[in-house]
Amino acid sequence: MAQLLAMFDPTLVFLVLVPAALFISAWALQMACAFAAVEPPDYWQSLLCMFLVVVANVLLRFWVNVSILEPGLGSQVLGPVAMTAGIIAIMVRTGPFSALMVTICEGGICAVLFIGFSMLMSVVM
Repeated sequence: MAQLLAMFDPTLVFLVLVPAALFISAWALQMACAFAAVEPPDYWQSLLCMFLVVVANVLLRFWVNVSILEPGLGSQVLGPVAMTAGIIAIMVRTGPFSALMVTICEGGICAVLFIGFSMLMSVVM
């Protein structure tokens, strides 16, 4: 997949893939809420929630890279998962454990979609 994206202008790829990824992740949030037995928000609220998750995780990644000399498991995995679950808990108005289950389900859905698209690209190439 990286070989295919390397052929295009990075600005064009950024302007096309980031909104597409946000729209797909908002849909995945709704599906994850359905899997976790939480009432799913409407699509625009899901899109806003995913935008906030992206911005918060980018800021967290910047802070980790600047402030921590040797980041460990907590700052690489557990911090972003906790932050994502917290934002989902606030935006979807659910409890912390339900939000954690939604976060795990959404991560699984997005991972399956990414692997599927990667396999499709390898077949096409």
